[in-house]
Amino acid sequence: MAAPLPHTPGASGAATPVRRAGPLWLLPPVAVLALGLLGASVWEPRAFQDGGQPGAGTASDAVVAIGRGHLGSGDAGAGYHSVVVLGAPAERSDAVAAPAAAAMPRAPSSSAAAPARPATPPAAEALAQATVPVPPLGAPESKAACQLLLPRLPTVDRALCESTRLAESGAHSRKGLPLYWRDVFPAPASATPSRAARVGSPATVPPPLRVLVVGAIHGDEPTSASLAMRWIGFAEKPERALRQPVHWRFIPALNPDGMLARPATRVNARGVDLNRNFPTPNWERDAPIYWQKRTHRDPRRWPGPTPLSEPESRFLHEQMEGFRPDLVVSIHAPYGVLDYDGPLPPPSRLGHLRLDQLGIFPGSLGHYGSVRQGMPVVTIELQHELRMPDDSQVRQMWVDLLRWMDTHLATADTPPAGTAVR
Repeated sequence: MAAPLPHTPGASGAATPVRRAGPLWLLPPVAVLALGLLGASVWEPRAFQDGGQPGAGTASDAVVAIGRGHLGSGDAGAGYHSVVVLGAPAERSDAVAAPAAAAMPRAPSSSAAAPARPATPPAAEALAQATVPVPPLGAPESKAACQLLLPRLPTVDRALCESTRLAESGAHSRKGLPLYWRDVFPAPASATPSRAARVGSPATVPPPLRVLVVGAIHGDEPTSASLAMRWIGFAEKPERALRQPVHWRFIPALNPDGMLARPATRVNARGVDLNRNFPTPNWERDAPIYWQKRTHRDPRRWPGPTPLSEPESRFLHEQMEGFRPDLVVSIHAPYGVLDYDGPLPPPSRLGHLRLDQLGIFPGSLGHYGSVRQGMPVVTIELQHELRMPDDSQVRQMWVDLLRWMDTHLATADTPPAGTAVR
């Protein structure tokens, strides 16, 4: 039975119950002080258990109780702005949890201070901002890229692969494999004058849109890399005029270690899910809790020890910081839907894929790009990870994407008075 609440005399002399701020006051004062010093980012479930008894409660219950208020304060403006609310799954016995925990890389200790967000090195940011030179057709680095990746790319033959003219980015995977990229620059200005020029106004040419296309973040989704490779050819030979030119940057295979593993793996060579390794708000707390409580320590979804702990995620982060894309297209499989995060109205469909927003996840690229960078992120989930859609769908998805970009991203050639041209 719970102990009775202490009483204090009220104005009338009658005993009045003391109102407690909440169950978190049951924590020992030393633990409260430690949590405060750590910025309330501790995620170890035992820190929130009732009475400090192992197995007595769940971290997810505590997160729901805290909501937006600072730990123990109830002040909605004091911090703890979580975007993830976790349900409390059924408890598992230590006998069941122990083997899974033993098989996983050790997660960060709750006693460690939350790591600072890694800063982008100036050299890396300069590289991301620099123009990527396009190798000549038949260049050794392009042939080496195809030699490495081609065995795992559905529907991509050697001629198509070499025509993409992939270049080494200078970055490498966890195992030291090159990360390849390709820039496709806007076509020269059209000979047809703009509408502004035709009516006698000075023609204003807006800067090109910057679009980043990423495939194979998960190594066991090789169709995502194949789609990116096919789209490089479409970008080089545009079939329709856009209101604003586009500078494309393609990274077809962000996770070559996972893609070339036998069997292919979702995670990189360190066992990290790269799509849970980006520095979303409150990552140090939310990502481990999500991994433990919602995925039950699924080794395919380990977010890593710290955000941006992996060379592959750091490379993509540097592109976000330096290239500053107006749009990110992240290609996955096999859910067969279209997902979207960002400030603009989403596309309703790309080819057969219809919009079905899947929610946000701690450490995901969509969450990071939209919340931290303010960039729209279109996530394509192909219907199969090994079997490509037919050619007509590959092209229709591309056409629908361009149509959405023209509607929601492109700058009109005659903007309203007082509207700055992007």
